[in-house]
Amino acid sequence: MSRFFSNGILTFCTVCLLTAGGAFVANAQDIGGRRPEIPRSLEDSLKKQVAYLASEEMKGRKAGSAEEKLAAKYVYDFMQDLGAIMLSPADGDDFGFANPVTGDTLSSRNIVGIIPGYDPAKNGEFILLGAQLDGPGYEDLSIDGQLRRRIFPGAYSNASGVATLLQVAALVARNKFMFPRSVIFAFFGAGNLSQAGSWYFLNRSFKDVDKIKFMVDVNCVGRDSGPNEFQAFMGLPDKAILKDIFTVSESPFSLNVKIAEKEPVGADYRNFHSLDIPFTLFTSGYSNICGTIHDTPDKIDYLRLLQTVEFVYTYSLVLASKESFEKSSSEETEDGRIYSQAEVDKRAMFMKGDERTFLKDWVYHYVKYPDSAIAAQTEGTEVAEITVDKNGKVSGVKITTSLSDDIDKEVIKVLKASPRWTPAEINGRKVPVKISLAIEFRLAQGTKFGIKK
Repeated sequence: MSRFFSNGILTFCTVCLLTAGGAFVANAQDIGGRRPEIPRSLEDSLKKQVAYLASEEMKGRKAGSAEEKLAAKYVYDFMQDLGAIMLSPADGDDFGFANPVTGDTLSSRNIVGIIPGYDPAKNGEFILLGAQLDGPGYEDLSIDGQLRRRIFPGAYSNASGVATLLQVAALVARNKFMFPRSVIFAFFGAGNLSQAGSWYFLNRSFKDVDKIKFMVDVNCVGRDSGPNEFQAFMGLPDKAILKDIFTVSESPFSLNVKIAEKEPVGADYRNFHSLDIPFTLFTSGYSNICGTIHDTPDKIDYLRLLQTVEFVYTYSLVLASKESFEKSSSEETEDGRIYSQAEVDKRAMFMKGDERTFLKDWVYHYVKYPDSAIAAQTEGTEVAEITVDKNGKVSGVKITTSLSDDIDKEVIKVLKASPRWTPAEINGRKVPVKISLAIEFRLAQGTKFGIKK
């Protein structure tokens, strides 16, 4: 069973897709005893791809730039040569967005391709592998009256992730007869600007979001010094996800993986998490070379990057072969009580601030004014109630004063995607608290805070 796409809607046609060739890779039941046979030539391919994407010619692949478009075309050509069904045109699925710093309207793009699964009963479900396409770009400075340009190559952030995903795609294409579910490869533009590309993909472009069973994000990989060990982040611990990760990591020759309790780096998984799509972010964590002129291809450990390709590929095979996806039940609180901020010794804190910081730096930064509310001239104050549990996770989102159904959905989506808070405490014991938030929606431009047209 193969697929073609028309206007973003998934349709089906029957063809034979069995292919031969490529390296043998152990199946999901066998990975505990055998190592996937990854061609060593992939290490050279990784070096060439990172070198190109982080070259001086690419000027850091700044979001909305001609160089980001050039990187998108490079990725498109590679995926098309693999035989992937491309869901985006050669220049990418473009979208406009406002630069939150300058206010300028820019145009960015996503590159999305799919490798269909072989099982007619499961290939209508998707495992999505994503990576941020754009990099930190460049800045122009005036030094002693002369204009100087400083380029931030972005090898680690995130040319390494793009190259990893391209090589995983090559392996999936060679061994697609082993993948029951279909695998989507998505390279998102404008990741450095509020993850705009993945938001556009989920909310405007892709019509079968409900069929995405799992998202794997690859961002900032390929370093193995000091704090930059290979790690996985999934939000709150989930037994089913942990089991799949350890299934891969316990196989011979696999990378050791650390389970990160806090978000190591911001990435596109946030938008999938906001829609309750389970995810795993694979990363080597934040590095002091990120966003600097020192983020060059020679800083990448290419053997470690090759091992990352092996890990992500095998993890994707495990996910694509699962019988079903079931969410683990939430952990119960010890005494069942949820406190107010006024009752605790230490209030729950967001980024070393209180609820006002959360509204300013998260809610008002990510909530969009729904088109339907603008058309209806809907204004006012939306009141939502959240619970910050003893692990710092936002849960139990509830709208107590509603402006409209579409505004409710937008607010709930952003609140659920919140990064972890520092949990509240009583007598040194972490406890859950309930917090009420008043979120202003204003069509006029006169207020300091609030969601504006």
